[in-house]
Amino acid sequence: MITIRASGEKCICDFTFDFYWQHRGSRFDPDADIDGWSYRSLVDALRRGESVRIIGDAGSRLCSSMGVDLMRLGGSGGALDVGDVIVDGDVGPRMGISMIRGAIYVSGRVEEPLGNVIELESDLSGYRKFVSITELLEKGYSPMHPNEFSDGVLRISDGITRETIGARNVSPGRIELFGNAGMSAGILMRSGVLEIHGSSGRNTGVLLSGGTLVVHGDTEDFTATEMRSGEIFVKGNAGGFACSRMRGGCVFARECRPVPPARPSTPTSEDIRRISKIFGISSIHAMMYRKITTV
Repeated sequence: MITIRASGEKCICDFTFDFYWQHRGSRFDPDADIDGWSYRSLVDALRRGESVRIIGDAGSRLCSSMGVDLMRLGGSGGALDVGDVIVDGDVGPRMGISMIRGAIYVSGRVEEPLGNVIELESDLSGYRKFVSITELLEKGYSPMHPNEFSDGVLRISDGITRETIGARNVSPGRIELFGNAGMSAGILMRSGVLEIHGSSGRNTGVLLSGGTLVVHGDTEDFTATEMRSGEIFVKGNAGGFACSRMRGGCVFARECRPVPPARPSTPTSEDIRRISKIFGISSIHAMMYRKITTV
């Protein structure tokens, strides 16, 4: 196990190095030193299955994309079995953004919003344990009350704001969130259903590559950006700049301002039937919806 002392540094154990492929070191140096270890060496250790212990507070974006063999950094894009992260202190916001493997143990408080993580009963005394929602759905772990998982359905009702919920999901299961979601809900999801009984933040369904995303409220701007396949149903307004660089799939919404070449059309009779069933509205009201595609 590697042990480091920290005092609120951001992006510790961040597998993206704060999206290094975008900034190329201009805002974050993966080889910068933190208590004798570089940020890169901590990620490399986790990739080898070693655990990392942090004594002190961790800042924002702890364990971002942990367990992902990122294509942008030369990987396969698939999941990696990794070591665990143990924090003897507090953690800043967006812990576990797009995380899909491993566990995070925290002795102190965790600031919202969270990422794609959910709490389980801890097997380490004095610490709370968090794993990715994606892994829970795949492996059938039991979440802490009031959340529950049964018959392939994960019901989240703890009132915690989460971003990137359902990230990279490949399971045929279902996630039902009772409340609002933060940004990038369903990012890179490939299978299954994510149903949000509330509204969702910007970038909902970004890079969606399969499955179904249902939002019973509104979504903020940039819905379905770079969407590849799958379906998104929005009961209300899907926001502006929607479907930018969309390559496949379709979006159904009562209101939406798509970016060309994506364009709205009239739903088919089968589309109307499905919209009516999903949202519990009459066929007359379902006829008011628009279907946004690139063809």
